Amino acid sequence: MAPRQGHNLSKNARFAEVVDELAGGYRTIGQMVYAVLKEAITSGTFAPGEWLRQESLAEAIGVSRIPVRTALLQLESDGLVTFHPHRGARVCTLSPAQINEIYRLRTLLESYALRLSMTRMNPDRAEALRKLAARLDEEHEGKEFLDVRVRFYRELYDSENNPLLVQMIEELRGHVGRYLLGFRFSGSHKRQHSDLVEHVAGGDLSSAEAWLYSHLEGVRQGIESILLDEGGDAAPDENAEVEDDGEPPADPSPPGGGQAASRAQAAG
Repeated sequence: MAPRQGHNLSKNARFAEVVDELAGGYRTIGQMVYAVLKEAITSGTFAPGEWLRQESLAEAIGVSRIPVRTALLQLESDGLVTFHPHRGARVCTLSPAQINEIYRLRTLLESYALRLSMTRMNPDRAEALRKLAARLDEEHEGKEFLDVRVRFYRELYDSENNPLLVQMIEELRGHVGRYLLGFRFSGSHKRQHSDLVEHVAGGDLSSAEAWLYSHLEGVRQGIESILLDEGGDAAPDENAEVEDDGEPPADPSPPGGGQAASRAQAAG
């Protein structure tokens, strides 16, 4: 996709929410800045291909540029951003091959988690899942949707008894989460997760797995269509104007545009 310029963080309400939510509870400023930026990237607050301006980030978080740069270097080692000489940092994009690999792994892990979880299913858990599914199917995209989604899948996959397995699933989802915030697939979405819960509550493993396979494949195709419609991962324009800090100029437009937006969903 074409590289996105960094946008005006003073107008980014979602990033302000991330900062407010994660600003406390860390032993060092560096840990806090890293957590804020990682959440903003994996949740989709910063779009794939978007330039991250150290000065703007530091001002929005309320810190100096030093911990911001340190956090960005750590995020580069995590595979979430890349540094370009004299250009600054940019949110990484994924190739179709990487998307396919992620969803192959998700299918294996999540189908296994589903089978394990269903052996321990009971009426109380089934009722809790019904309530979470109803909220998830009706909730609009945003922080509340993401929170409910996390709670639903942790309950569905029995995170209490499978903590490492669920952590691995969430890490894989985090790699693609930045493509999904604010988007839904076109077509019928209503009661989607509620249908899954009824299969699970009824002990119908075959139907539950079929739902899961279909759902993950639909999300994979939606992400792939976004990549194709936006032209892949274009190289940064070496002739573009840069600011004094060696980063692209700010763009007040919010992230997440593109004609393919109507075909993707945050439910993945």
